[in-house]
Amino acid sequence: MAAQFKKSIENIYNKMIVFSIITSIITIIVGTILLFLPDLTNKVVGIITGVIFVLFGLTSVYKYLKRDGAKIYTLNLVFSILYLVLGVVIIIFPFSVIEFVTVCLGLFLIINGATKINYGLWLKRGSCSAWLITLIAGSFLGVLGIMMIFNPFTSYALTQIVGAFLIMSGVINLSDAITFKAAAKEIMEIFW
Repeated sequence: MAAQFKKSIENIYNKMIVFSIITSIITIIVGTILLFLPDLTNKVVGIITGVIFVLFGLTSVYKYLKRDGAKIYTLNLVFSILYLVLGVVIIIFPFSVIEFVTVCLGLFLIINGATKINYGLWLKRGSCSAWLITLIAGSFLGVLGIMMIFNPFTSYALTQIVGAFLIMSGVINLSDAITFKAAAKEIMEIFW
């Protein structure tokens, strides 16, 4: 029974490593697009966001008009106007969305870095040789995330910086995943 449970844990661990490798590669690709096509990326993200708000607005208008006396949709007319105005403003000024996205990516990197620091400390407890690399990678990601949140650059430069940070984050995560894959036996012994 214990051997079967251990095998199940090993399978889950291997799936997590594969998932980590795939997400790291996707992160590198997205970072490359942001780095080399920042103007187009900013505009596309902004316009898509604006269109989504306009669609929400139109949906709210439809719900209001088709409410059949249901009081739950009374405020939908107000919401639809707000959605429509916000959507049109974002479509006209698409670059304002990028600053918000940059802050979100910064928070993502901080959380990702904190998670890696935690993994590094756990690996150190188990005397795994990969603990220092994981700890340094986590610290680096955390610093990058903080820099992104408090970055004073324009949205064009922000997009390129976000792209560069995503590429670095993807490379670090990919390196960690490969390290964890190579040290799978040691790591399983730490946690098992």
